[in-house]
Amino acid sequence: MGKNSNQRDIYAEITGKIISILEGLEPGGWEAPFACLAAQGLPFNPITGQQYHGVNIPALWVAQQEKEFASNYWATFNQWKDQGVCVRKGQRASRIIFYKTLVKSDENDNGEVAEQVSIPMLRCYNVFNADQVEGYEHAVPEQNKTDSVNRIEAVETFCLRTGADIRCGGTAAYYHRSEDFINIPDSIAFRDTTTANATDNYYATLLHELTHWTGAPHRLDRDKARNQSERHKYAFEELIAELGAAFLCAQLGITQTPREDHAHYLMSWLQALRNDNKYIFQASAAAARACEYLNVFQES
Repeated sequence: MGKNSNQRDIYAEITGKIISILEGLEPGGWEAPFACLAAQGLPFNPITGQQYHGVNIPALWVAQQEKEFASNYWATFNQWKDQGVCVRKGQRASRIIFYKTLVKSDENDNGEVAEQVSIPMLRCYNVFNADQVEGYEHAVPEQNKTDSVNRIEAVETFCLRTGADIRCGGTAAYYHRSEDFINIPDSIAFRDTTTANATDNYYATLLHELTHWTGAPHRLDRDKARNQSERHKYAFEELIAELGAAFLCAQLGITQTPREDHAHYLMSWLQALRNDNKYIFQASAAAARACEYLNVFQES
Protein backbone atom coordinates (compact mmCIF):
# COMPACT_ATOMS: atom_id res chain seq x y z
CA MET A 1 0.00 0.00 0.00
CA GLY A 2 1.46 3.41 -1.01
CA LYS A 3 2.00 6.54 1.05
CA ASN A 4 -1.08 8.28 -0.36
CA SER A 5 -3.28 5.29 0.56
CA ASN A 6 -1.98 5.37 4.14
CA GLN A 7 -2.63 9.10 4.37
CA ARG A 8 -6.18 8.71 3.09
CA ASP A 9 -6.82 5.95 5.63
CA ILE A 10 -5.70 8.33 8.36
CA TYR A 11 -7.92 11.12 6.98
CA ALA A 12 -10.93 8.78 6.93
CA GLU A 13 -10.19 7.58 10.47
CA ILE A 14 -9.89 11.12 11.85
CA THR A 15 -13.06 12.23 10.04
CA GLY A 16 -14.92 9.27 11.53
CA LYS A 17 -13.70 10.09 15.03
CA ILE A 18 -14.69 13.74 14.66
CA ILE A 19 -18.17 12.73 13.52
CA SER A 20 -18.44 10.49 16.61
CA ILE A 21 -17.48 13.44 18.81
CA LEU A 22 -19.96 15.70 16.99
CA GLU A 23 -22.80 13.31 17.76
CA GLY A 24 -22.22 13.77 21.49
CA LEU A 25 -21.70 17.53 21.63
CA GLU A 26 -23.98 20.34 22.65
CA PRO A 27 -23.82 23.64 20.71
CA GLY A 28 -21.90 26.53 22.17
CA GLY A 29 -18.95 24.72 23.71
CA TRP A 30 -16.16 25.94 21.47
CA GLU A 31 -13.24 27.75 23.13
CA ALA A 32 -11.11 30.28 21.30
CA PRO A 33 -7.39 29.56 21.62
CA PHE A 34 -6.41 33.25 21.73
CA ALA A 35 -5.81 34.65 25.19
CA CYS A 36 -6.96 38.11 24.07
CA LEU A 37 -10.43 36.71 23.30
CA ALA A 38 -10.84 33.66 25.46
CA ALA A 39 -9.99 35.53 28.67
CA GLN A 40 -13.21 37.47 28.20
CA GLY A 41 -15.48 34.45 27.83
CA LEU A 42 -18.04 33.70 25.14
CA PRO A 43 -19.85 36.48 23.25
CA PHE A 44 -22.45 37.82 25.66
CA ASN A 45 -25.56 40.00 25.55
CA PRO A 46 -25.52 42.17 28.69
CA ILE A 47 -29.12 43.26 28.14
CA THR A 48 -30.66 39.79 28.09
CA GLY A 49 -27.97 38.28 30.32
CA GLN A 50 -27.52 35.41 27.84
CA GLN A 51 -24.49 34.06 25.98
CA TYR A 52 -24.66 33.69 22.22
CA HIS A 53 -24.73 30.10 20.93
CA GLY A 54 -23.95 27.94 17.93
CA VAL A 55 -22.53 29.51 14.79
CA ASN A 56 -22.86 32.97 16.38
CA ILE A 57 -19.92 32.21 18.68
CA PRO A 58 -17.22 31.88 15.99
CA ALA A 59 -18.97 34.53 13.87
CA LEU A 60 -18.71 37.10 16.68
CA TRP A 61 -15.17 35.94 17.56
CA VAL A 62 -14.18 36.68 13.94
CA ALA A 63 -15.88 40.10 14.02
CA GLN A 64 -14.20 40.91 17.34
CA GLN A 65 -10.79 39.98 15.96
CA GLU A 66 -11.18 41.78 12.63
CA LYS A 67 -12.41 45.00 14.25
CA GLU A 68 -10.07 44.65 17.27
CA PHE A 69 -12.81 45.17 19.83
CA ALA A 70 -11.74 44.75 23.46
CA SER A 71 -15.25 43.80 24.59
CA ASN A 72 -17.14 40.53 24.13
CA TYR A 73 -20.51 42.28 24.78
CA TRP A 74 -22.97 42.50 21.88
CA ALA A 75 -26.57 43.74 21.56
CA THR A 76 -28.94 45.10 18.94
CA PHE A 77 -29.32 48.81 18.25
CA ASN A 78 -32.65 48.96 20.10
CA GLN A 79 -31.36 46.95 23.05
CA TRP A 80 -28.53 49.44 23.57
CA LYS A 81 -30.97 52.32 23.08
CA ASP A 82 -33.32 50.93 25.75
CA GLN A 83 -30.38 51.06 28.19
CA GLY A 84 -29.91 54.76 27.56
CA VAL A 85 -26.76 54.37 25.44
CA CYS A 86 -26.42 54.92 21.73
CA VAL A 87 -24.45 53.42 18.88
CA ARG A 88 -21.90 55.91 17.58
CA LYS A 89 -22.62 57.38 14.16
CA GLY A 90 -21.04 55.51 11.26
CA GLN A 91 -20.58 52.21 13.11
CA ARG A 92 -21.27 49.04 11.12
CA ALA A 93 -23.21 46.15 12.62
CA SER A 94 -22.18 42.49 12.77
CA ARG A 95 -24.75 39.92 11.71
CA ILE A 96 -25.93 36.97 13.77
CA ILE A 97 -28.58 34.35 13.07
CA PHE A 98 -31.39 32.88 15.10
CA TYR A 99 -32.33 29.37 14.02
CA LYS A 100 -35.11 27.12 15.25
CA THR A 101 -37.35 24.41 13.89
CA LEU A 102 -41.10 25.01 13.77
CA VAL A 103 -43.18 21.83 13.85
CA LYS A 104 -46.48 22.17 11.98
CA SER A 105 -49.20 19.57 12.38
CA ASP A 106 -51.84 18.79 9.76
CA GLU A 107 -55.15 17.31 10.89
CA ASN A 108 -57.43 14.98 8.95
CA ASP A 109 -61.22 15.28 8.73
CA ASN A 110 -61.59 13.50 12.10
CA GLY A 111 -59.44 16.08 13.88
CA GLU A 112 -56.58 13.65 14.27
CA VAL A 113 -52.96 14.61 13.62
CA ALA A 114 -52.18 13.16 10.22
CA GLU A 115 -48.70 14.53 9.62
CA GLN A 116 -46.08 16.68 11.30
CA VAL A 117 -43.80 18.82 9.16
CA SER A 118 -40.57 20.39 10.43
CA ILE A 119 -40.02 23.86 8.99
CA PRO A 120 -36.62 25.53 9.51
CA MET A 121 -36.93 29.15 10.64
CA LEU A 122 -33.90 31.36 10.09
CA ARG A 123 -33.75 35.03 11.06
CA CYS A 124 -30.84 37.46 10.88
CA TYR A 125 -30.16 40.21 13.42
CA ASN A 126 -27.66 43.06 13.45
CA VAL A 127 -25.69 43.55 16.66
CA PHE A 128 -23.15 46.11 17.84
CA ASN A 129 -20.22 45.62 20.17
CA ALA A 130 -19.94 47.57 23.41
CA ASP A 131 -16.90 49.30 21.91
CA GLN A 132 -19.21 50.82 19.29
CA VAL A 133 -21.54 52.57 21.73
CA GLU A 134 -21.27 55.66 23.91
CA GLY A 135 -22.07 55.69 27.60
CA TYR A 136 -21.48 52.02 28.40
CA GLU A 137 -18.41 50.61 30.13
CA HIS A 138 -17.42 47.27 31.54
CA ALA A 139 -14.12 45.88 32.81
CA VAL A 140 -11.94 43.90 30.39
CA PRO A 141 -9.61 41.31 31.98
CA GLU A 142 -5.87 41.90 31.78
CA GLN A 143 -4.11 40.02 29.02
CA ASN A 144 -1.68 37.16 29.45
CA LYS A 145 1.96 38.28 29.70
CA THR A 146 3.59 34.84 29.71
CA ASP A 147 4.45 33.00 26.50
CA SER A 148 3.34 29.40 27.04
CA VAL A 149 4.09 28.20 23.50
CA ASN A 150 7.02 25.83 23.04
CA ARG A 151 8.40 25.91 19.52
CA ILE A 152 8.26 22.61 17.62
CA GLU A 153 11.03 22.44 15.04
CA ALA A 154 9.30 19.88 12.83
CA VAL A 155 6.20 22.08 12.45
CA GLU A 156 8.23 25.25 11.95
CA THR A 157 10.19 23.49 9.18
CA PHE A 158 7.00 22.11 7.60
CA CYS A 159 5.50 25.61 7.34
CA LEU A 160 8.78 27.18 6.16
CA ARG A 161 9.13 24.71 3.27
CA THR A 162 5.75 25.70 1.85
CA GLY A 163 7.08 29.18 1.11
CA ALA A 164 3.93 30.76 2.55
CA ASP A 165 4.20 34.40 3.62
CA ILE A 166 3.46 34.10 7.36
CA ARG A 167 3.29 37.32 9.39
CA CYS A 168 2.90 37.66 13.16
CA GLY A 169 1.15 40.31 15.23
CA GLY A 170 -2.20 41.84 16.09
CA THR A 171 -5.17 39.97 17.53
CA ALA A 172 -6.40 38.20 14.41
CA ALA A 173 -5.51 34.89 12.77
CA TYR A 174 -6.49 34.92 9.10
CA TYR A 175 -5.45 34.25 5.52
CA HIS A 176 -5.53 37.44 3.41
CA ARG A 177 -6.68 36.07 0.06
CA SER A 178 -6.12 39.11 -2.16
CA GLU A 179 -2.61 39.81 -0.81
CA ASP A 180 -1.79 36.11 -0.33
CA PHE A 181 -0.37 36.13 3.19
CA ILE A 182 -1.15 34.49 6.53
CA ASN A 183 -1.38 36.50 9.74
CA ILE A 184 -1.25 34.91 13.16
CA PRO A 185 -1.12 36.61 16.59
CA ASP A 186 2.19 36.47 18.43
CA SER A 187 2.59 33.21 20.34
CA ILE A 188 2.18 35.04 23.66
CA ALA A 189 -1.47 35.59 22.72
CA PHE A 190 -2.26 31.87 22.91
CA ARG A 191 -3.47 30.15 26.04
CA ASP A 192 -4.27 26.74 27.46
CA THR A 193 -7.87 25.62 27.01
CA THR A 194 -9.68 22.70 28.62
CA THR A 195 -8.79 20.43 25.69
CA ALA A 196 -5.31 21.53 24.62
CA ASN A 197 -2.27 23.47 25.76
CA ALA A 198 -1.09 26.79 24.31
CA THR A 199 1.48 25.10 22.06
CA ASP A 200 -1.14 22.85 20.48
CA ASN A 201 -3.53 25.76 20.06
CA TYR A 202 -0.87 27.93 18.41
CA TYR A 203 0.12 25.34 15.84
CA ALA A 204 -3.45 24.17 15.21
CA THR A 205 -4.37 27.78 14.40
CA LEU A 206 -1.34 28.22 12.14
CA LEU A 207 -2.12 24.99 10.26
CA HIS A 208 -5.78 26.07 9.94
CA GLU A 209 -4.67 29.24 8.15
CA LEU A 210 -2.11 27.30 6.07
CA THR A 211 -4.97 25.10 4.84
CA HIS A 212 -6.83 28.26 3.78
CA TRP A 213 -3.64 29.30 1.93
CA THR A 214 -3.83 26.20 -0.28
CA GLY A 215 -7.18 27.30 -1.69
CA ALA A 216 -5.84 30.35 -3.56
CA PRO A 217 -6.68 30.56 -7.29
CA HIS A 218 -3.07 29.83 -8.33
CA ARG A 219 -2.93 26.79 -6.02
CA LEU A 220 -5.95 24.49 -5.58
CA ASP A 221 -8.49 27.17 -6.59
CA ARG A 222 -11.13 25.98 -4.13
CA ASP A 223 -13.59 28.83 -4.60
CA LYS A 224 -15.26 27.28 -7.64
CA ALA A 225 -18.89 27.28 -6.47
CA ARG A 226 -19.59 30.75 -7.82
CA ASN A 227 -23.37 30.33 -7.53
CA GLN A 228 -23.31 29.76 -3.76
CA SER A 229 -24.04 32.47 -1.22
CA GLU A 230 -21.02 34.08 0.42
CA ARG A 231 -22.13 32.76 3.83
CA HIS A 232 -22.36 29.21 2.47
CA LYS A 233 -18.92 29.40 0.81
CA TYR A 234 -17.36 30.87 3.94
CA ALA A 235 -18.83 28.18 6.19
CA PHE A 236 -17.72 25.39 3.85
CA GLU A 237 -14.18 26.78 3.62
CA GLU A 238 -14.01 26.93 7.43
CA LEU A 239 -14.94 23.26 7.57
CA ILE A 240 -12.12 22.46 5.15
CA ALA A 241 -9.57 24.52 7.07
CA GLU A 242 -10.45 23.01 10.45
CA LEU A 243 -10.37 19.47 9.11
CA GLY A 244 -7.07 20.27 7.41
CA ALA A 245 -5.72 21.50 10.75
CA ALA A 246 -6.86 18.28 12.44
CA PHE A 247 -5.22 16.13 9.74
CA LEU A 248 -1.95 18.07 9.87
CA CYS A 249 -1.88 18.07 13.68
CA ALA A 250 -2.14 14.27 13.61
CA GLN A 251 0.52 13.98 10.89
CA LEU A 252 2.97 16.23 12.74
CA GLY A 253 2.34 14.71 16.15
CA ILE A 254 0.82 17.79 17.75
CA THR A 255 -2.10 15.75 19.05
CA GLN A 256 -2.68 12.00 19.00
CA THR A 257 -6.45 12.09 18.54
CA PRO A 258 -9.00 14.62 17.24
CA ARG A 259 -9.69 17.21 19.92
CA GLU A 260 -13.14 18.11 21.16
CA ASP A 261 -12.54 21.82 20.55
CA HIS A 262 -11.98 21.08 16.83
CA ALA A 263 -15.32 19.28 16.81
CA HIS A 264 -17.12 22.14 18.59
CA TYR A 265 -15.81 24.56 15.96
CA LEU A 266 -16.86 22.20 13.16
CA MET A 267 -20.33 21.86 14.67
CA SER A 268 -20.81 25.62 14.53
CA TRP A 269 -20.08 25.73 10.82
CA LEU A 270 -22.17 22.66 10.11
CA GLN A 271 -25.06 24.54 11.70
CA ALA A 272 -24.39 27.39 9.28
CA LEU A 273 -24.79 24.83 6.51
CA ARG A 274 -28.21 23.80 7.89
CA ASN A 275 -26.86 20.73 9.71
CA ASP A 276 -26.39 18.80 6.46
CA ASN A 277 -23.79 16.26 7.54
CA LYS A 278 -22.81 15.38 3.96
CA TYR A 279 -20.77 18.58 3.95
CA ILE A 280 -18.28 17.15 6.41
CA PHE A 281 -17.43 14.37 3.96
CA GLN A 282 -17.06 16.81 1.06
CA ALA A 283 -14.95 19.11 3.25
CA SER A 284 -12.89 16.13 4.41
CA ALA A 285 -12.02 15.25 0.81
CA ALA A 286 -11.03 18.87 0.07
CA ALA A 287 -8.97 19.02 3.27
CA ALA A 288 -7.16 15.81 2.29
CA ARG A 289 -6.25 17.37 -1.08
CA ALA A 290 -4.95 20.46 0.76
CA CYS A 291 -2.74 18.31 3.02
CA GLU A 292 -1.37 16.39 0.06
CA TYR A 293 -0.61 19.68 -1.67
CA LEU A 294 1.35 20.90 1.38
CA ASN A 295 3.20 17.61 1.69
CA VAL A 296 4.61 17.95 -1.83
CA PHE A 297 6.73 20.86 -0.55
CA GLN A 298 8.28 18.56 2.04
CA GLU A 299 9.66 16.22 -0.64
CA SER A 300 12.00 18.72 -2.27
